[in-house]
Amino acid sequence: MIVYGLLLVILAVSALVQVNREGETAGYQVGKGSNIVLFLSCSAIFLLMVLKAPLSGDYSRYAYNFLDSANKSIQFYLDRQLEVGFYVLTKLIGELHYSTVFYFAVTSAFICLSLFFFIKRYGSNKKYAVYFYYTIGLFAFSMAGLRQVLAMSVCLFAYEAARKRKVIPFLLLVGAAYFLHKSALFFLPAFFIGRVPWKAKYHLVILSAYGLIGLFFQRIYAWITDWMNYDYVIESTRNGGIFLMILLVIGFLGIIYREKLMAADRDNLFFLNMHFAVILLWIFRMFTRTAERPTFYYLYASIILLDRILSLKLEGEEGERTRKFLVLSSIVFFGLFFLYRTLRDGNLVPYIWIFY
Repeated sequence: MIVYGLLLVILAVSALVQVNREGETAGYQVGKGSNIVLFLSCSAIFLLMVLKAPLSGDYSRYAYNFLDSANKSIQFYLDRQLEVGFYVLTKLIGELHYSTVFYFAVTSAFICLSLFFFIKRYGSNKKYAVYFYYTIGLFAFSMAGLRQVLAMSVCLFAYEAARKRKVIPFLLLVGAAYFLHKSALFFLPAFFIGRVPWKAKYHLVILSAYGLIGLFFQRIYAWITDWMNYDYVIESTRNGGIFLMILLVIGFLGIIYREKLMAADRDNLFFLNMHFAVILLWIFRMFTRTAERPTFYYLYASIILLDRILSLKLEGEEGERTRKFLVLSSIVFFGLFFLYRTLRDGNLVPYIWIFY
């Protein structure tokens, strides 16, 4: 637990340094050398992932699968026709070097590099974005659902294709992610969601469709769980309420500062829409844990949206004080939220070094 807290403090201090203005660009306040700090932060997260021994939680099963791949042929995995890309990748890494440390180093490197390029491209402050990635739950999920996280990492590159409405690159990237984890198909609607105009008639259509899904939720859910080979039943998860409140607060801030966001960058509509998709999906998550699967693909947009909100140039001393208050409040609250969830997460604690 100490190692997670140490990195939390480092990332928090790095983000708080940015409370003082260091530069401005296109309606945002930015920091000097933010790309360097981003790279160092992603490198620290990479080390945290690699140096943890896969002796417990979901990663222990991935380690066993990797070790067992030595007894299987590539043809065996091709014949399974189930997330072939992940298992073939596992087999190929094993052919290069038969070591679980090497295996998780390769996969973690891809995850962290994808995150680096994603935040580098879309983040404004970048220090905020990587801090929110670490604390909002995406990092914790990366220590559990390796297959899906690899698929999500591929889809991070599909964000640009969706933003620019490039159909073929978008489909190719989502298709590649599908071979790692079939849940990647849930990211297909992002191509349309990102550019929905903020007009009442469009919102009514979306809410109507959402209502229909709710009416036929049991039937749709049964089909999805069968397709994903899950045996979960629809039940109240008895958690997720705090996270829903966090999402609603981010959405509320997005609405309040929507005009300033649009004035700073018209592409903020893309991230605002994607965030509200997260909210709608998470409401279903209140009833079934399976809804987490599609939510995480869109959650990256939420950390970018919050990063851009907190980086806005607000007029006058009062505006600057408001911004600093939002930054400090967000960093403190997300830090406490991270500690609260980490203490209960069997995939994160105990942290056992690979050298142990």
